[in-house]
Amino acid sequence: MARYLLPLPSWDAALPAKPWGNQWAVFAATVSEVEDSDIITPVFRATIQNPGIAGVVDGSSRYYSLVDDDVEIARGKMLSIPSTMGGAKIELEFHCKPPGADDILEAAADALRVGEVDYDPDAPMAERDVAEAYDPLFLPRDPSDDPASALSGRPEVWRWDRKSLAITRTHVTDGSVLHDIGRNGLATGSASDGPSLRLTQPPKAVTKSRLVAGWTQEAKGRQTVAFSESVTTFSYEDFIAAFPKAGDPIGSNTGWSFGLASIEGVADGPTSTFLLNGDRWGWAKNGHVICRPKVVSYTWCGHYDYRQQRSEYLDISLRAGVQDVLFDDESKETVEQVSLAALNIDNTTVEWTYEDPDTLERMHYVVGDQVLANDKAWACLIEHDATEDFMPKDSATRETLWERRDKNAPMRDSRSPKFFDTPRGIRALRHGIRRLHRIVLKRARCAEISFEVPWELGRDITCDHACRVEHRHLPGGEATGKVTSVTLQIAGARKTVAVTIGCTVGDGVAPPAAGVGQESTAGIVYTRTAPGAREPVDAYALAAKSPRVNTIVNNWAVQEAAGNSAALAGQDPLVALGTAPTQLRISYDALAEQDVITRRLSAATLPIYVPKGINLTPET
Repeated sequence: MARYLLPLPSWDAALPAKPWGNQWAVFAATVSEVEDSDIITPVFRATIQNPGIAGVVDGSSRYYSLVDDDVEIARGKMLSIPSTMGGAKIELEFHCKPPGADDILEAAADALRVGEVDYDPDAPMAERDVAEAYDPLFLPRDPSDDPASALSGRPEVWRWDRKSLAITRTHVTDGSVLHDIGRNGLATGSASDGPSLRLTQPPKAVTKSRLVAGWTQEAKGRQTVAFSESVTTFSYEDFIAAFPKAGDPIGSNTGWSFGLASIEGVADGPTSTFLLNGDRWGWAKNGHVICRPKVVSYTWCGHYDYRQQRSEYLDISLRAGVQDVLFDDESKETVEQVSLAALNIDNTTVEWTYEDPDTLERMHYVVGDQVLANDKAWACLIEHDATEDFMPKDSATRETLWERRDKNAPMRDSRSPKFFDTPRGIRALRHGIRRLHRIVLKRARCAEISFEVPWELGRDITCDHACRVEHRHLPGGEATGKVTSVTLQIAGARKTVAVTIGCTVGDGVAPPAAGVGQESTAGIVYTRTAPGAREPVDAYALAAKSPRVNTIVNNWAVQEAAGNSAALAGQDPLVALGTAPTQLRISYDALAEQDVITRRLSAATLPIYVPKGINLTPET
């Protein structure tokens, strides 16, 4: 039987034409593919005749294909030069990944990342699926270094194909191909021998997580209604001098100020005549003095600035549709507590930079690129290399390079006293449910069955497949599960394939349909419980809120009466006018910030569907 390690002109090249030389003839080989993380990377090792250090060094930069009886088993690049080269034979290790694998995987993960979009929680499932499968609020600002995070809301793992070297995604419980091994397909062929069964920790009856959202409720702006009024006063000069200016506070620490305040005009008012009564006036006794007030027109408008720290706790409970024998009905487990990213900040748009921090090469921006710079969000209008400093316009051509746009903040209306009730909050809730679903499905594969199959049947089995086996020692006589490990072993003339499948211990009950008052995501039905939010201040009403006090003190009529009273008492009426200055009095209810206002919500699912890969209690 001929098996070779064939050098390839490129990683994706076809196998070279025969005849194949025997300088890379393979004495022994092992091909291993194991789901031991969220990224499956097949590896193979081949024992060959020692070609010497020169031959190994020359081959270390090339891709090789492992071929057995003219069938390609795997291909990959040499991982490293062996540490010992003194023997007649050496073992070389190869990883089944293409050139630039990290960049390829990062690009594949980025294609699944959905930022801040117009999300409709009532849209058909097909339209909202990708947004619910990924949520940037659960991750750091730049998660590109962690491609597995792109699958946190999908019951999938990444997998490199050991022949095509393509990056794929494979479901954690469902295989793209089902190999029906049956009973006769087992390698031993003996009724006494058979697959081994190992039970690991199953999921609890209820798996829980907690989502924490904290934000600052904000309402800030000028009121929509301005007051245009006038007052007739003798003390108009003092009134005008004391009139407030835009930005002046209204009260002390009330959250209110003047958004607009101006004197619009001054006109003459009707005259008033005051009697000069008493001997103090001498020859002018019983005479009179005429005074003319002014009509002062003015306009003002309030400006509000309200801030309130808020926090919401959402507890998610996911019930697993798993066989009863595995857990106590009261058993619960909290698997994660996630503090969501800031809701008022754009977490998805990258910061503008002059050069790539990894390569130190000057950045090149193309039309449509979005960046944050100078605490604002921008969209690229003209393809260009980065300028030395960020500039919206080219200093030489005066062309506009960048255009302002709105920031992609999750909390688009900062006035809201709620989050998890909003469409954006519902998206976060549904993603949280999907994260739990993924965790539970992986844990539900707790029945691990290992067995060997003949080479011809097993050499094409991968971790993207599922297998069904039969044996009298298995509960129920059969089991079906997703391949979690496959090892192809070649040792001289002996060739074996060892397979491990993870069988889900679900009850197999069909997933429920959403009823009245229930919602669903990815076939998971749940019910939300949400108490009302405590609102000491109605942030939405501030734009049109009326002042508690808006009045004039000591207008012309009051001043005139004071002057006449003084005249009748033989006093100076002009002095009396000065003792009653006209004043504008305005006040609002204070927008006092309280301690952090907390709100607790919950969501509970119906039992989720878990496939019945094995029946642990066939006698019942």
